[in-house]
Amino acid sequence: MTKQVVKLSSNISETCKHCNTQLKGEDLDDSINHYIKEHGYKILHVGSETSESYDGKLWIHTVAMLGK
Repeated sequence: MTKQVVKLSSNISETCKHCNTQLKGEDLDDSINHYIKEHGYKILHVGSETSESYDGKLWIHTVAMLGK
């Protein structure tokens, strides 16, 4: 059973929910590896997500769902 889920995005920089390490959205691979190596998470899903930019254009970015 999955007790915790974390959503990471190439569009968003944020702080790790466990240790306050700064994670950069543009370095999504490093963020994923951080949660796997440091906190024991596993990849649940990797895909894309579309949002709208300030000028109305579509912006596609990668998301990863991790769980433990």
